[in-house]
Amino acid sequence: MKSYLHFLSRNKLYTAIEVVGLSVSIAFVILIGSYVTQQYRTAHEASDWKHVYVLGTDRFLGLSYCDKEELEMNIPEVEAVTHMALEWAPAVRVGDDLIRLTGMFTDADFFRVFPEYELIEGSQDDFESASDVLVSESLARRISNEGEFVTGKMIEVNETMRTIRGVYRDFDNSYFMPFDILTHISGSWGASQTNKFGSIGNYSTWYRLRANADIADANNKIKSMLHKNYDKIWGEDRVEQWRAYRIDEAYFFDGPSNGLWRIGNSRMLKLLTAVVLLLLLSAIFNYVNLSLALTGKRAKEMATRRLLGAAQASIVMKYIAESVLFTAVCFAVALLLAYLLTPMMNILLSSSNSMMANFGMEDAVVSFKISMTPAYVVLYACLVVLLGITNGVLPALAASRFEPVDVMKGTLRRKRKMTLNNIFIVAETVLAVFLLSMALLMELQMQHMLTRPTHSAVSNRYYIEYAARDYNQMKIFKDKVEELPFVISAGIGRGLPGMINMVMSVPAISGENIDLPIIICDSTYFRLLGFETEEDFSHPLTHSLWLSRSAYNAAGIADSSSVFARRIELNGVRAEYLGGVLHDFPTGAASDEISNPNGGVLIARPDELRYSNCLLVETAGENPSYNEQICETYREYRLEQSGVREDALVYGFVSKLNQKQLEPVRRTMRLVELFAILALLIALLGMLAMSTYFADENTKQIAIRKVFGSDVRLETLRNVSLYMRLTLAASLIGIPLAIWASHIYLERFAYRITGYGWVFAAAMMILLFVAFLTVLWQTMNAAKTNPAEELKKE
Repeated sequence: MKSYLHFLSRNKLYTAIEVVGLSVSIAFVILIGSYVTQQYRTAHEASDWKHVYVLGTDRFLGLSYCDKEELEMNIPEVEAVTHMALEWAPAVRVGDDLIRLTGMFTDADFFRVFPEYELIEGSQDDFESASDVLVSESLARRISNEGEFVTGKMIEVNETMRTIRGVYRDFDNSYFMPFDILTHISGSWGASQTNKFGSIGNYSTWYRLRANADIADANNKIKSMLHKNYDKIWGEDRVEQWRAYRIDEAYFFDGPSNGLWRIGNSRMLKLLTAVVLLLLLSAIFNYVNLSLALTGKRAKEMATRRLLGAAQASIVMKYIAESVLFTAVCFAVALLLAYLLTPMMNILLSSSNSMMANFGMEDAVVSFKISMTPAYVVLYACLVVLLGITNGVLPALAASRFEPVDVMKGTLRRKRKMTLNNIFIVAETVLAVFLLSMALLMELQMQHMLTRPTHSAVSNRYYIEYAARDYNQMKIFKDKVEELPFVISAGIGRGLPGMINMVMSVPAISGENIDLPIIICDSTYFRLLGFETEEDFSHPLTHSLWLSRSAYNAAGIADSSSVFARRIELNGVRAEYLGGVLHDFPTGAASDEISNPNGGVLIARPDELRYSNCLLVETAGENPSYNEQICETYREYRLEQSGVREDALVYGFVSKLNQKQLEPVRRTMRLVELFAILALLIALLGMLAMSTYFADENTKQIAIRKVFGSDVRLETLRNVSLYMRLTLAASLIGIPLAIWASHIYLERFAYRITGYGWVFAAAMMILLFVAFLTVLWQTMNAAKTNPAEELKKE
């Protein structure tokens, strides 16, 4: 081992390159491996997870309040059922202070469906009426003296006195969000609705099947039940497909978060797993490549050992042992690096919509950490041994073939071939050009989405969604905002182009249903939206319905009659007229996989608007201070109305909100860019090391050629051209792979770029240029060698 350490000290450049490449790649293997493992562990958190399901559609995981009762009455295979809904920021009085917390409506059966969550005080059976609440262990400590039993005490929640029926252990980085308080669901909005299945999306119903149940048969019965209950109201030709999702499917559901449980991104997990394994493979190639190249430098040592009686197998074992030791050192460096990079990676790996932060749901994604439990330590040790053997086996076999006679005759160098080394360089460079191409493509797609036209007014428009019970409260806040000196006007409504969350299924003139996302607002709000108008039918603005061109055509409207308009009733407002036709405007985010061009705007009197507590404000510019002033105005308003200073639900200039919607895509892009840089770095380091080695090995040949008339320029070009050919060969392999991957990536976006072929040419040119600069210096040094000095060594 002493000879190995001495060898490393004499080859510092190669050692440094191997340490950097292997340590960095292993660090990201640890990071991504920890993330993937903890994501899947959370997704399968429930005991007997194969029997736990939630009802939903292909759009969202939530239906109506009454589904629990339907399951209990009609599906005998169901063992326990619970339903839940988000309770928006309940205000709880603690002493003289009113604090805003996180909350969920649910029932006692929550603990039967999910026995992993437990009460540490009280009984779940006592949690049975609208006036009952359960509090988290953390909240219990805040509202009581140390060691005091809080069960049975009264607590003020949303200005109503409630009874604490128990204390549950904190939902710490678990499947469900870390709620401070659970309120009995019988006091929620859905319990009082007479139309049992007329509203969907607000309530999530979970159930656990019996252990001996036929899962497929039970879920088919449930699907039939859902179609029976909902088709008569929503129509059989709805896009939604009523069905049940297993708990792990719900965790990785590719849809909007409902704020009740954390979410994962299976697409990102697969992408990261594939990329990081390729990165590790590139680092292994780099290590093996350099080790193979350097075996000649230890030829005399190995030949001497053979002369002294060492068997070929012992040479192999020595090399593998050295490789395991080297890998262990790199792994230790990688662990430290992974620990330092964990906060950054938690930010980049957050796949939740950044808009959730405005809803108090920053924790929508399970954060991960580097674990050092006994099980992980054993896993790390196994990984070190496996990587060490993988890294060392080829160099060991090459070194074991050295014969003493080859060293004595000086024929060893003539027997060295660079074929395998060149293959490894090409493999590393293929990954680099592939990831570089994908990074450039993603950046181009991001810029394309950022500049998507909305065919409406965006500049100097500020949007804020806030808490208000009725129009009177809405008007109080609106009047306060309009008093600000930079505010020109403000209107009340809900929704923006690209951010519409109300969708109606409406029968067209032909009788078929069309899905119609609708913005509902007053006339001021409509004017501030600034839509591009194609036709104006000159009807009164109030109670008019305006349709996008696609929606107008899909509805089959032949004239400006009110027949179709009167089919639209939303939140108690009915349209009376068809106001006109607007240029098609986006209804969903630019990153959505499916684009619905059908859009509508329903205009009402301000006092008619319900559940439309949003304000669209026209400002004199977009000075950042305006945002803070509006937010401060809202905090003062909330303090007056509820006694709590708090931020609004969603707020910001419209241009900034459009950018926020793209944060999940931007994070994925940044990760790929990071891995592209790392892959490029590893490939270039390997190329630098091999060019250094090759230049050193061929100095004598260069000297002889110079004696026979060659010069520095010709020798530099001759040796650099080898690496240019290798890089070009790698590009010819990597670029087709990148073209194939780009098609798959872009398919997930309805609004995507075209004519992007130049990206791959640019990636190849960048790689060729950087590779040229990387090997030029070492090659020129070798070419400048004085032939007389070099030939004297012989």
